[in-house]
Amino acid sequence: MKDRAIRAIAKLIFDTDKQAKLGAEIMCAVVNGQSSRWSDIAREMSGSESAAYKRLQRFMKTVDLREIIGRLHHAEAPFVIGDPTEMERPAAKNTDYVGVLKDGKTRGYWMMMLATPYQGRGLPCGFVTYSSATIGQEVTSRNQYHFEAISQIKDLLGERPLVLDREFSYLGFLETATIMGLNFVVRLKYHGKNRAHFTDELGNPIEFNILPGDTEIYNQVYYKGKVPVNVIGTWGKRFSKPLWVMTSLTASLMAKRAFQG
Repeated sequence: MKDRAIRAIAKLIFDTDKQAKLGAEIMCAVVNGQSSRWSDIAREMSGSESAAYKRLQRFMKTVDLREIIGRLHHAEAPFVIGDPTEMERPAAKNTDYVGVLKDGKTRGYWMMMLATPYQGRGLPCGFVTYSSATIGQEVTSRNQYHFEAISQIKDLLGERPLVLDREFSYLGFLETATIMGLNFVVRLKYHGKNRAHFTDELGNPIEFNILPGDTEIYNQVYYKGKVPVNVIGTWGKRFSKPLWVMTSLTASLMAKRAFQG
């Protein structure tokens, strides 16, 4: 059933029957082998590993993965999700693009995946990869890779918000998103008292307060005194601490209903 579903998806996103057949075989190999390494994929494909590896190489030269993944975009989705994930590659000691992860020891890279929700799942619609090695080589920063990934789907987003985790609650991203006219919902790095340095329009610091079971809304506050945002907090009865997000959207009772739902 799983392989049949993958073959059905492949027929929808690839240009020819030949591409769809091989694309489905590769996707099944990724799922079955639980790995995105080419050698591991080839091992799960039909025929000898060396022949499968060559077929995989030829295939990757003939398709644009970003364009193919973009075809999975769900145009009616109310928002787009962004999620950077650590991809461990401990054995890749001689691979140029592999660096070290957050722990400073494990070799690997990051994949920034963008997806739209559909029937309880996330459909990928864009991605970009980066590592400590490529950041150093290209004299750039991780933030620029985030912007690159987002710019890939800027036209697809339209007025819909991009939903991101705490890694994106930094001033540079919010300033750029505001300039780009990008709607966003970003989870806050927030523990106990206010740690994110919000102020009102006069520059007075604001401390957010919330009780278990409540939802609180703070409209038109300034992140680090510079970027105007609206902040929403909710503290579910089953959770030990509240969830706070900041957004460019109008924070209203609709947000309260969305949180509680």
